[in-house]
Order: sequence, then C-alpha cells, then structure tokens
Amino acid sequence: MIKEVVTSKGVPAITSDQWYVVHSRLVDPRRERPYSRAIHSEHPDRVSCVKAAKTLRVKVASDGADVPAAERDEVWVCKPNFKLLKLARSRHSEVS
Repeated sequence: MIKEVVTSKGVPAITSDQWYVVHSRLVDPRRERPYSRAIHSEHPDRVSCVKAAKTLRVKVASDGADVPAAERDEVWVCKPNFKLLKLARSRHSEVS
C-alpha cells in the first residue's frame, strides 16, 4: 500500500509496503527542490518490480529523447518501506 509519510526531519516522503517503481520528473528548475517523485507501480517481489521499471525506462527514454540529459526523467526500484522524498534537489539525492 502506497503511503505518504514524513521523514524524521519533517520532510514529505512516500513509501510502500511492497517493492515499488519510482518515476522522478523535473517540474520546475527554479525551485529549491525541482524534482517531483511518484510511485508508478507496486510489486510483490524484486524481479517483477525490475521488469516493470525496465518497461517504464524504455517509455521515458523515448518520450524524453530531445530533453537535455541533466533534465531527463529517471526511474528507480525501491525496496519495501524505503522512504523516498516527494520533492528533491536532484534526481540522485536521497536514494540508496
């Protein structure tokens, strides 16, 4: 189940009790935290989650082919109960 939570520092985050695919998008480069993250899908195991993430990566790559590399969407696989910031400074920050 997808949940909106708060980190120990009081920052809004998202998580799930299953393996999940995250889609990160640049929403406003002028903001302090310009990247928005959302859970795209949930899966009972890592294998099915990785498969779904690869499918989404292909779609994201084709949709963003003309976007500069630093501004492209990104896709991750996260383990159950991992808290991920809803908004981030960069696509790579706060991810294990």
